[in-house]
Amino acid sequence: MAIVKKNILGTFQGSLSNIVFRERNGKVVAYLKPAKQKVSKSKAALIARNKFSLAVALAKEINADETLSFIWSQAKVKATNSYQKLIKINSKLADSFSLSTKNIITPVGIPLDNVVLQLNNNFLEIVIDFEKLDKDLLKADKLFCLIHLWKKKENSISITKMDFVVKLFKFDLQNLDKNTNLNFLIDIKNLGNYRFNNGIALLALTNSNTNKNKLIWSSTLGKKFI
Repeated sequence: MAIVKKNILGTFQGSLSNIVFRERNGKVVAYLKPAKQKVSKSKAALIARNKFSLAVALAKEINADETLSFIWSQAKVKATNSYQKLIKINSKLADSFSLSTKNIITPVGIPLDNVVLQLNNNFLEIVIDFEKLDKDLLKADKLFCLIHLWKKKENSISITKMDFVVKLFKFDLQNLDKNTNLNFLIDIKNLGNYRFNNGIALLALTNSNTNKNKLIWSSTLGKKFI
């Protein structure tokens, strides 16, 4: 990069051969035009790009929620922020053409079990048996469920040829009783479920306390329902 002095004809901006001129802070700066990178079309490169794109879609949904974003800010993952932490972890856990039940919407936390998923027509029913939950999870006041739908095409690994949905749903929990079963319904018709032949749900319980010493969350429970 070099600084170019102005002349009486004014300031030149633009490009000349492989040199680009731009004005910055009142000075004209010249630098070499970046070389065009060749995009690899190998199977391994396509799979890596697929996984990254899927992880980005997940991270955008999760990081947009204030509670989950704060929880990820506390996670011990080497990354600059919650969004980057989500991408770093989940790109490794995704399949080549979709997210998997190994993907996570919360860092490792209190184990979450005894959750049943049932698909009835266009509704996904979530049934939680709170009697069998870890007692610390009875302090939770939110249920999160990330729905991922996709259409798997034979012999296709390109994300540009895939049709998929990633959508986060949130339910408020109040006055949980350990002897209570709670049912939650998600209408997946609005997600265009008729287009897809595969579906998974990633679930987690949390509270919404912004005091990190009182913050609780479950590990993510992944289940396939289509």
